[in-house]
Amino acid sequence: MDLQRFGEKIQKNLAQRKIELSRLRILALSTHPDRAQESLLCRAVVVFSYAHWEGFVKSSSQLYIEHLNTLQIPVLKLKKPLQAAHVLTYLSQAGNSSRTSVLGELLEKIDTDRKEPFFANPAKCIATGGNLSSEAFKDIVIGIGLPYSDAYSTRQAFIDEKLVHSRNQVVHGEMIPFTQADAGERLDAVRTLLDMYANQLLDAARDGLYLMTETSQPSAPHR
Repeated sequence: MDLQRFGEKIQKNLAQRKIELSRLRILALSTHPDRAQESLLCRAVVVFSYAHWEGFVKSSSQLYIEHLNTLQIPVLKLKKPLQAAHVLTYLSQAGNSSRTSVLGELLEKIDTDRKEPFFANPAKCIATGGNLSSEAFKDIVIGIGLPYSDAYSTRQAFIDEKLVHSRNQVVHGEMIPFTQADAGERLDAVRTLLDMYANQLLDAARDGLYLMTETSQPSAPHR
């Protein structure tokens, strides 16, 4: 998947989700003579807001890995988290072994493999851990070699309380009431989060931010 195709897929994914969120906004925030219907729609917003949050982060992150897979970049030229994603399979295979021969083969394989083109399984290196909490999101962002910005940090409480916790309350059958103000807050904040993450991925792909910088590369040994 080349850069243009990657950008098109991200934008299409984002647009489809924002359209649905916009339609939900119209439905939930309209005047309803039936208060029960209004409450039902606001509860639906809580679930769908979280669904698009998790769905977009997971799918777009996997698209980013798919894009990197096609670039044929030597593993050693990429940022360390991406190098780790490449060798994750070998680490898993040796994880339960205490034999020094197995671990020695692992180290040799990793060292050799770092000179080969990057490849990682998108489904295996992008995991939400059940719910996409702020901590799980942070792990994904850092795990694909991107910085976890202050803009994300300031929204951690919203992610954990207003997205994850509230969604769990609804899907676990709790009859928690939510207002139109609650619904509007979630819809607006999720759209902002999706835009922020989409832009970060697109910028990273365009500007080659997956590459290790010269200052982060190991220096040559002193003689």
